[in-house]
Amino acid sequence: MNRLENIEPKRVFYYFERLSQIPRCSGNEKMASDYIKSVGEELGLETIQDEFLNVIIRKPASPGYENSEGVIIQGHMDMVCEKENGVDHDFTRDPIELIVDGDYIRANGTTLGADNGIAVAMGLAIMEDKSLEHPSIELVITTSEETEMNGALGLSKDLLKGKRLLNIDSEEEGILTTGSAGGELIEVKLPAEYEEIGNFTEIDIEVRGLMGGHSGMEIHKDRGNSIKILNSILKELKSSINIRLISIEGGTKDNAIPRQSKAKIAVALDELSVFVNKIEEIKNNILDEYKLREPGMEIVVTKGSSAAKALKEKILVELIILLDGILTGVYTRIPGNEDIVESSSNLAIVRTEEGNITIQISTRSSSKEKLLELRERILDVVRSTSSKYSIGNQYPEWEYNPNSELRDTALALYKEMFGKEMESTVIHAGLECGVFAEKYPGLDIISFGPNIYDVHTPMEKLSISSTERTYRYLVELLKRLK
Repeated sequence: MNRLENIEPKRVFYYFERLSQIPRCSGNEKMASDYIKSVGEELGLETIQDEFLNVIIRKPASPGYENSEGVIIQGHMDMVCEKENGVDHDFTRDPIELIVDGDYIRANGTTLGADNGIAVAMGLAIMEDKSLEHPSIELVITTSEETEMNGALGLSKDLLKGKRLLNIDSEEEGILTTGSAGGELIEVKLPAEYEEIGNFTEIDIEVRGLMGGHSGMEIHKDRGNSIKILNSILKELKSSINIRLISIEGGTKDNAIPRQSKAKIAVALDELSVFVNKIEEIKNNILDEYKLREPGMEIVVTKGSSAAKALKEKILVELIILLDGILTGVYTRIPGNEDIVESSSNLAIVRTEEGNITIQISTRSSSKEKLLELRERILDVVRSTSSKYSIGNQYPEWEYNPNSELRDTALALYKEMFGKEMESTVIHAGLECGVFAEKYPGLDIISFGPNIYDVHTPMEKLSISSTERTYRYLVELLKRLK
């Protein structure tokens, strides 16, 4: 491979390319964790791999920094695994195929994994370089950040010694993140009861080609939600035609806006001609409504064979109520600063399982009060049906610290290096910083990173020039933390 070998900073991109050869979807990080551990051991540094497959590598302070407070450099090894329709890629075994495209690195039809592989690469390059000036460093690379944050949540509370944490999991250069949202996952199960039917034919309806995106960072961009769009089709059909639902699938990750959804329905034979005209009308109306927001969207209708069984009619009625009523998108914005999202909901996944239709909704908020309010709004809809629900995957918000010396140092350095102000902001995405702040009270935390675009989608790309500047900034920041 070695497609990145001549790109600066060379050792950063060396490690990024090596990591890209290793499967590392959330929940499948063992090989990546073992690789990171092996690098630490080969460098002769104290290296710990815990039961959650987190890896901690310790590097002593350089001469003159022995009495400085220690620094933690932190990122996560797992990635969101998404691919384009028709792409033959097995995320459990295939390497990411890297493509250099001008100033960008992207993958061939899949997510790139720069979120957050670039943090791992920068961290390993720092640990390797003996010429740098810095306090003692603990490189902490966690697992399952993109799902339950189990790595960070499982990390021992007495393991880390550093007093300042540099999280490299932000995606816009020149932005210093100093706070983030907390969140949770609401899982709904609607009982799926089938019955035999006669004189019906199967029809597949697929909504695909949407932009999708990160359910925190892109939730305010008014992108289409394939589950919501598919449900609107089912709702309109049900109002005028005798249809039954056989199965429904949509979305793949709870932290990604769903790009593709598909329903298999049964249409009464004596209403098939009416259905053909009606679905064409609905399809044209939706494509016209979304033509500016989702220019790549397709609605594909395929006729199948005769249908022998379908879900009981009441199940489709209740499913439409759920998918129609569950909030998705921005719920509230920060009072006094309407540009910043305070709380949101992402109707992320729907799937037909044995005995149930399962729905997953991820919610986020920088306010605990609004998170609970949003939860109740969603559960009011759930309780109006025969569904059961559970709440899990909770992670804490990271509250803004007005007295952060680390933030002040980072802002001043950026202006000195690049001649312009660095913006300090609180973001709507969930970062592990909230977990570290809760486990280690008093820890001074900031987050930054290079420009990464369209994360959590197959369009993800990493800016090479931005990575070079960000790494140079990281090296200089470590030098300043004496």
